[in-house]
Amino acid sequence: MANTLNASPTDDITLKESAEEIGLFFEKNNLTPMEARVFALLLLADPPELDLTTIRKFLKASKSTISNSLKRLIDDGRVDYKTKPGDRKRYFKVSPGKRLQRLKVRFAAVALFAAAMHEINQMRRQRTAAILTNN
Repeated sequence: MANTLNASPTDDITLKESAEEIGLFFEKNNLTPMEARVFALLLLADPPELDLTTIRKFLKASKSTISNSLKRLIDDGRVDYKTKPGDRKRYFKVSPGKRLQRLKVRFAAVALFAAAMHEINQMRRQRTAAILTNN
């Protein structure tokens, strides 16, 4: 499995853009801007676990900012961590349980909303066409 972080400058830029875009979505869902970007990065990361230093360097933020963001994400159940034998670092990853299930529910709701809006737009076009045809 290839490491997407620091694979190449182009990959880094693409990953940063993706993390930013996804982060904006989570920012609108009760996360601070940095929490949203940390969470987005962990969603996109390959390998799926990152240590604090890697996250900090990638997002160009202070250790305390990343640490506080991770603490809140852990407390909220979005992120958890593991350790590796002989390594004192903690490796953070997206919590595989309830948070991802909640995301699926939210995305399904967004899809339903988008479908309803599409239907409304079609009805508007038909009514507008009928009005223009009668005039």
